[in-house]
Amino acid sequence: MSILDLKQAQEKGKVSQGTVLINVLPVIRTGKNGEFMVGQFLSQDGQFDFRIWEEEIFSTVQANGTGLYDVEIIGAEYNGFYFTVRKIEVCQNPEISKYDFLPTIPREQINQNWKRAVRKLNALGVSKDCWNLLEEIIKDPEIKGRFTTEGAAIYYHDNKIGGLVNHTTKMLNILAAMLENNPDLLECADLLTFSIMVHDIGKVFEYEDLAPSKFWYANHRVRGIEFIANYKDAIIELFDETFYRQVQSVISGHHGDYGDRPTTVAAAIVHYIDTLESQTTGLLQHMKNLKEDNFKFGDWGFIEPLPIGRFKSVPEDSPEALEAYFTAE
Repeated sequence: MSILDLKQAQEKGKVSQGTVLINVLPVIRTGKNGEFMVGQFLSQDGQFDFRIWEEEIFSTVQANGTGLYDVEIIGAEYNGFYFTVRKIEVCQNPEISKYDFLPTIPREQINQNWKRAVRKLNALGVSKDCWNLLEEIIKDPEIKGRFTTEGAAIYYHDNKIGGLVNHTTKMLNILAAMLENNPDLLECADLLTFSIMVHDIGKVFEYEDLAPSKFWYANHRVRGIEFIANYKDAIIELFDETFYRQVQSVISGHHGDYGDRPTTVAAAIVHYIDTLESQTTGLLQHMKNLKEDNFKFGDWGFIEPLPIGRFKSVPEDSPEALEAYFTAE
């Protein structure tokens, strides 16, 4: 079989066959008719929900775990779209690998965003010594260059190859705007830049190719603090111990109420930047994959997508710009 185009298959009642990747172990749930399997296929177009209702079918996945499978699926809808798996067996095609399925952020896009962030932060006072030490850290042989290739998450935001550095770079761009808007922060430009760069560095140990690693349960905050301890002396020599301890506080507390709560203003600021960036990216990714006119988000219920493509081509500051939204078909 060839690789299944899940985006093309995404139609209620449509039967499709092909090779898919299950990158994260599905879960077994219990319904009124017995147990069933819930999981996601991963492709370059994103993640696609699936269900397997019969034990004799999902037992194949239970026995073989994550990997490549040849499937027959049919599109279904109930509280959202999903695929029902009617047949599944382990893929035997040696010419197909999991890397053919992993979504990737274009390297040129990442490079352009990175250069823009560095240029802005340099103008706002981030020191060359700070950048040099950060470069040494992200090129540490222990992480094998994976800071620039691993994803920022498995499910929600920037869950693509290159997602970790992409998420970090977008946070640096937000930081630049905050430094411009809040001159009192400029004295701590090095600290905030350094902290953002390493706040998620532990994800190179928590994840592996967009899936949980062997020791995923020692989360990225724990592993990040452990890794940065290798540079304790270098950080203290360049800055001081207060700087080092502040960085530790950011790594441990950047999840806000979910995990160790922030114990420093630096940790709180990075938490807010992190939340803004990740939530916005998650919303946009979800909206891009929509089949419906609106979608459910968190505790807010259904929300309407952005009206992208509905505005007429008129100058943004003209009176017609607002009217165009209401007159668009």
